[in-house]
Amino acid sequence: MNTAELIYLEAKDLPEVEAQKVLDFVEFLKTKQRHGEDETAYLLREPSNARDLLAAARELHEKKGYQARELLPDD
Repeated sequence: MNTAELIYLEAKDLPEVEAQKVLDFVEFLKTKQRHGEDETAYLLREPSNARDLLAAARELHEKKGYQARELLPDD
């Protein structure tokens, strides 16, 4: 049994929402392979993803208790 068949056996009993996530991941891998893109470039190609990422970063920054700190120098 090859890997694709094993993936099918594992995925076939998943709920539809979870199966769609598996399909999305497979499509991501195929697109990445064709275009040589890294994950960030792939995600940011879709404008709504860029907006969501920026909103999440702003939310994290604005949360109470957030403390800016300097990065440690490389050893």
